[in-house]
Amino acid sequence: MGRHGSDKGQVDLTTSWHTYTPYYHTLFERLRDRPIRVFELGLGTNYTDVPSNMGPNGKPGASLYGWREYFPLATIHGADIDRRILFEADRIRTVYCDQTNPAAIQEMWATLDPALQGYDIIIEDGLHTFEANVCFFENSASRLRVGGYYVIEDAYGKAAGQYLEKIAAWRSVYPNYQFEWVPLLSARNPHDNNLVVIRRMA
Repeated sequence: MGRHGSDKGQVDLTTSWHTYTPYYHTLFERLRDRPIRVFELGLGTNYTDVPSNMGPNGKPGASLYGWREYFPLATIHGADIDRRILFEADRIRTVYCDQTNPAAIQEMWATLDPALQGYDIIIEDGLHTFEANVCFFENSASRLRVGGYYVIEDAYGKAAGQYLEKIAAWRSVYPNYQFEWVPLLSARNPHDNNLVVIRRMA
């Protein structure tokens, strides 16, 4: 991820803003050589007029290129609200999505996944607000394949109470899904180095 310019984790994790990559390796290693389907929301725009941007030196699509390398047989899809950074490359396709708009989310899924194949991994790295996280999950949960993982990245620690309350509610609404709040220690980033990890069991 670091080599491609993603902030999910570099070789030297002490200099990385997020430290997700070792944790992801424990989750995803068994899937590496399978023809899986991976989706990530949020391409990392470098246009500073967009909320949750990566700054002018950001590299749009960095994480998708990282996933493509890590999963050599995977189909990689992505989406972003900034149409200026959408692109296509070998095994990668990206489209527009506003994750705060249920209709836009459904339109995105109809474009990317019209045959309802679903995804083995869904990474939500978009707007980074509690409300946006909730909206996207509740309009995307059905697109996760049985046995698959859905991860909400960059959840703010100060909102941990909100997430834990919502997770408790989701457990009743989605009985076939497992939910876990995963805080990862980081001396450099004590703010949002947290994940919500969801697995569909049936």
